Amino acid sequence: MTATVGAVVLAAGESRRFGRPKLTLPYKGVPLIRRAVDAASDGGCSDIVVVLGAAPEAHVPLLAGSPARIVINPNYKEGMSASIRAGIEALRPECTAAVIMLADQPRIDGGTIRALLEAYRTSGRRIITARYGEVRGAPVLFDRALFLHLLVLDGDHGARTVMETYPHEVAEVVIPEAAAVDVDMPEDLERVQHEDDTDTGRE
Repeated sequence: MTATVGAVVLAAGESRRFGRPKLTLPYKGVPLIRRAVDAASDGGCSDIVVVLGAAPEAHVPLLAGSPARIVINPNYKEGMSASIRAGIEALRPECTAAVIMLADQPRIDGGTIRALLEAYRTSGRRIITARYGEVRGAPVLFDRALFLHLLVLDGDHGARTVMETYPHEVAEVVIPEAAAVDVDMPEDLERVQHEDDTDTGRE
């Protein structure tokens, strides 16, 4: 039986360090929030839930015409766990697993998501995490059997505690360390764009 995998794109943050809604800014000509949705879609996720919180009016227009379904998390100030709960609750019942993604990782693409889905289908494990060098991080796939554990998370710890609770259920997909970058400050996006332009110039 073919697994039906959804995606929960976390995009509810206030961008306090950035100073303005960072997910509206473009990377390679596409707003960060739209790039995350495109990665989920290109990677094979059949149900894509985008969880918004702060400044939804800035983000909703950027998702027009995309396959994303939008959920507004009124409790976004409680931390990442509140957005994870909102996204998991909104997934369609036919989803057998979900990839939890951060919308501010511009180098995560469809190939990364496809690799997670393939590992899920072949490894027999219920948690598939990206590994960047010595660090595990997002995106992370969770089987539906673990959704209840995601629904009782609290604070801003994300889903790492579930991986720590079930270490024997974890499989890893090795991702280039450069793909781990997330955009917290304006200079982060500028640096990534500059690095990409430099690499293109070397080809």
